[in-house]
Amino acid sequence: MKSLKEVLAETIPVFFRFQVYTKDESANKKTVGMAYLHEGQTIYTLRLWTFLNEKFFLMPSQDDPTRYFIMTREANKTPNAKNKFFWNIVGNAKADASQSFFELNFDLLDKKIFMSIYPEESSHPRKNQLIEPMAA
Repeated sequence: MKSLKEVLAETIPVFFRFQVYTKDESANKKTVGMAYLHEGQTIYTLRLWTFLNEKFFLMPSQDDPTRYFIMTREANKTPNAKNKFFWNIVGNAKADASQSFFELNFDLLDKKIFMSIYPEESSHPRKNQLIEPMAA
């Protein structure tokens, strides 16, 4: 029989965290936010420390796997609306696997912002565990 801790570890969703940063002239990094990705999803949730009350979403382009859209989301307040949210494009991003980062370009910000392609180390109990398909 499994312990409560083991059962909870299996049901807790796994999130991966990515550093969002800027670089100065001498290539020193300064963290300016974090991005999160739920296991199995393709849309990153982005939080910038400058805009604490705002969430941004990094959504892959359907045309090019290295291109992404930076989007915001607002609730549709119309009753019985077909769509729950309005999505607004506020920038774009390009993945550079050779440099191991995304380059984020916000429409209203002139500063270069980067996001690591690789997640930070996690203390989650299921970290680095292979999920094998269930046998029939």
